[in-house]
Amino acid sequence: LARTQSQWLIDVLAKTHPQVNFEMVIIKTKGDLVQDKPLDKIGDKGLFTKELEDALLSGEIDMAIHSMKDMPSKLPEGLVLTVPPVREDARDVLLTPHRITALDELPKGAVVATGSKRRIAQLQKLRPDVEIVGIRGNIDTRIRKMQEQQLDGIILAAAGLKRIGRLEDSAYYTVALPETTFIPAPAQGILAVEVREDNQTVNELMAVISDQNTIVQMSAERSFLNALNGSCHIPVGAFCEIEAEEITVYGLYGLEDGSRVVTRSIKGAPEEAKNLGKQLAKACYQAVHEKPGKVYLAGGGCGDPGLLTVKAKDILTKADVVVYDALVNESFLNDARADAEIIYVGKRAGNHAMRQEDINALLVQKGQEGKLVLRLKGGDPYVFGRGGEEGEDLYDAGVPFEVIPGITSVIGGLAYAGIPITHRDCVSSFHVITGHLKSNAYDGSSDLDWPVLGKLKGTIVFLMGVKNLEKICDELVKNGMNPEMPVAVVHRASTPYQRVVTGNLTTIYDIAAEAKITAPSLIVVGEVVNKRQKLRFFDEKPLFGKNIIVTRSREQSSQMVEKITELGGNAIEFPTIKIVPINEAACDEKVKCLKDYSHIIFTSINGVEVFFDSLARCGKDARAFGNLHITAIGEGTKNALLARGLQADFVPDKYVGEELVSGLVPLLTKDSRVLIPRSKNARIYVVEELSKICPVDEVQSYETIREDHATINPLAMLTNKEIDYITFTSSTTVEFFVEKIGAAHIDAINTAKCVSIGPQTSKKCVELGITVDIEAETYTIQGML
Repeated sequence: LARTQSQWLIDVLAKTHPQVNFEMVIIKTKGDLVQDKPLDKIGDKGLFTKELEDALLSGEIDMAIHSMKDMPSKLPEGLVLTVPPVREDARDVLLTPHRITALDELPKGAVVATGSKRRIAQLQKLRPDVEIVGIRGNIDTRIRKMQEQQLDGIILAAAGLKRIGRLEDSAYYTVALPETTFIPAPAQGILAVEVREDNQTVNELMAVISDQNTIVQMSAERSFLNALNGSCHIPVGAFCEIEAEEITVYGLYGLEDGSRVVTRSIKGAPEEAKNLGKQLAKACYQAVHEKPGKVYLAGGGCGDPGLLTVKAKDILTKADVVVYDALVNESFLNDARADAEIIYVGKRAGNHAMRQEDINALLVQKGQEGKLVLRLKGGDPYVFGRGGEEGEDLYDAGVPFEVIPGITSVIGGLAYAGIPITHRDCVSSFHVITGHLKSNAYDGSSDLDWPVLGKLKGTIVFLMGVKNLEKICDELVKNGMNPEMPVAVVHRASTPYQRVVTGNLTTIYDIAAEAKITAPSLIVVGEVVNKRQKLRFFDEKPLFGKNIIVTRSREQSSQMVEKITELGGNAIEFPTIKIVPINEAACDEKVKCLKDYSHIIFTSINGVEVFFDSLARCGKDARAFGNLHITAIGEGTKNALLARGLQADFVPDKYVGEELVSGLVPLLTKDSRVLIPRSKNARIYVVEELSKICPVDEVQSYETIREDHATINPLAMLTNKEIDYITFTSSTTVEFFVEKIGAAHIDAINTAKCVSIGPQTSKKCVELGITVDIEAETYTIQGML
């Protein structure tokens, strides 16, 4: 390519200036020689120019010919770019073995090669499903690699392909990428002629063959590049479109890691090209660097997931980044976006995942990257949560932030322990003291004014002070408080692990030590502790303290999780299945001829949802069912139909195939015709039995596959006998649970009690070696509980 475009320029110059002799000198650059590493890993754009520039400065050559897109934003002192000849095609093109005409026609998950960060950023935006791999080498080498590696495509500059005559080829199809939607490199397609600043002769020779429109485009696009100090390390693109007396400059600019990339445009007169490029660069730079995202400093409540505020949960579902602490309920992470960046920064005594200064810097960094950040803290962010420090650093850095208050353990945690922080009978004030003082001492030299605390009549709550419990009690007694003053220590308040011990200032330390109470715990001192016997509620729930694994799909687990939580249990979500629609075309065909059937049978909520999706695709709704007799297996299926305006005509008493067949047989004749949209994994029993009476059409509309995404691994908890129950709602949940845990760990699984929804699920448990401890009498979630 270098030789071809150099020869092209020599031919044009020689034709215009026949009296001048032009000689080509071949000089290899570092960029030509190093072919096994990405450009941004071995240097900058100067990789393709330095050796030629050295030859220019030494007088060995008079002109250095480059592709303008490879030129650095700054040139060595003494060298300049002379006016350019007419521009070749500025576009990028996709070369592909697929017979397509547009980028969006590439197969889903296609593998495309490019080494350009600019191209990568735009490709990821336009086709996020595409897998991008790196590639180096000249044009012929890259085309050969596409064929040898069976890639779905490579992206190259159209100009280079045209110059060597390979834009069109029988070995591939060429898809042009429009300059305004897939912005090329600045000055792509323009030949750069670099000369010594004092070489007036060459400047005069080039002026004769220069092109005015190309000069305008080069001025706008190069000024954009220069203003951003652009290089191959960052995504940068620019294109100047000329229409009559107006130009539009399109610019692309982003962060080095590609996490934030913006495109902008600006219009103006051709004579303003250079200034327009600078203005556009400034706008892009501000959009990337000076227009930060937003950070929410939010309280996650004191443990019970139901205590997360509505606003905090809303931001959680939208956040690009979630930064969370040790005291945050990790079940919240299930509500985060699947692609959200989750960062743990928890701090426990003597064990800090990240220093506070680094947490502050992290929040600033993510905010400046334009991201929506949720900083999720236990309790309330401003109650000894250092949220104030984080907010100050965000303010100083110019990053917008908001505070979402949370339910602090000082109030909510004590309430779950049955202890009101105030009560008209005994106290009218409360005082909250941190156990983590800067001096970290509870003797006379600490930051606490013990003589004042010893005389207080209100409730005193110490946070993060359990390791200093003995000193706290001693100092309060020493400074005048009644030794008989009631005291309670509340461990992991409002969670299924909550434990509460009570005593007085002289006895509580020994009581807590014997109970092995550790952090995190609250210490509450005051008469309100005596109210616990009447006001306790949380630790008397029927499933309090029980760890229960929920194996349903993530989409369907919420009902069971909510009910377990209501009963005081700790629902541990470990989804083993997920529902995937299949055979959509076949399902749509059945929908279109629904009037040909007399009966339809729905065997699950999933079946209802998938079938109604098919109805929507076909432009139909519940009216399409007409006079069909509708059968539903299970209350959940019945209710799913009811929510869509359909009343089931028949629901068997027991939610198994045998019960359905025995109830439906009397309603069928040889002239009946039955449609069963069902799971690919379901038993064939119902289809076989009903087919003995009348025609039965089944359509496998969805299948249950293994869910491999998980936020926890329960094997360690099972091995340590920390799990009380495992719930199975279908035979597939059993099968995939054993697969995920490992068949070698059946003994560990059997340390917990197995709860099965019904006979078929129990049968699968027994097949796989799991002891069934409880089988629901009514085959529903409620029946299991």
